[in-house]
Amino acid sequence: MIRTTIPAGLALLLCSAALAAEPQHDYLRFVEDAKGASLQTAVTRFTSKGGVTVDLVGAIHIADKAYYAGLNKRFTRYDAVLYELVGGPMPADNGGEPAKRETDPRLAWLGQLQTSMKNALQLTGQLEGIDYHAKNFVHADMSTDQFYAAKEEKNESFLGLLVKAWVLQSDQDDAAREAKQPGVLKLMEILCRKDNASELKRLIGREFDSMEGLITGLEADGGTVIVGERNRVALEQMDREIAHGRRSIAIFYGAAHLHDMAQKLKARGWVQQQTEWLKAWDLPPEPKAK
Repeated sequence: MIRTTIPAGLALLLCSAALAAEPQHDYLRFVEDAKGASLQTAVTRFTSKGGVTVDLVGAIHIADKAYYAGLNKRFTRYDAVLYELVGGPMPADNGGEPAKRETDPRLAWLGQLQTSMKNALQLTGQLEGIDYHAKNFVHADMSTDQFYAAKEEKNESFLGLLVKAWVLQSDQDDAAREAKQPGVLKLMEILCRKDNASELKRLIGREFDSMEGLITGLEADGGTVIVGERNRVALEQMDREIAHGRRSIAIFYGAAHLHDMAQKLKARGWVQQQTEWLKAWDLPPEPKAK
């Protein structure tokens, strides 16, 4: 039987590499009930022995406008918000005009893919929705040259990661996935509906929920640049902020990054505290079958 799946690589890109790592929902989950459905990201607090608090704030790079508005309000509470952006910090505010950030040609295709998905799903892009010019925002990611140098050192390519993710996804139990995967006719039916954005979001959200565990395989054998090495850079910046007296810090990275980051914090002696879940995609109830 022919089946249509949302490729592992799509989730990999929308969440900045892959999904959360263990059977429980660490930093991303899809929740459905009779009232509707939502794709949710987590905010998990860690505390150090010295009393510093760090919130790991999971993000998805295309979401409802209200999700980003809520994050902007939340971010005002912190001494520093460390954010991901390969290639360097966002350019300075241009007198209220939207900041124009030059994209390295080697990474342009990623932005184009996210733009296509944003339009198809009628969502807002993270770079549009988040106020990166807030005074407490601090860039905590690799430059483009650092990123590609690290990938070359590890002999890691986007294509290789996509193939590895596809193999890992294929190794999952087919019987367990069968009920969640729509056939070609079902997908065509969704695409032909007037309100197909909601149903596409539901389809992709369910796939996100079923793909937990991929990151474990992707991060094996020394870890990846796209997750593990960039996390190392973020935590080094965290150390610098703490050295400068920051006591309340948010690390705002794609949800895919945060399981690995949490393990690194725990290895340093940080203690995990409470977790709060935020709605990134809010969907109406599923239409009843005719």
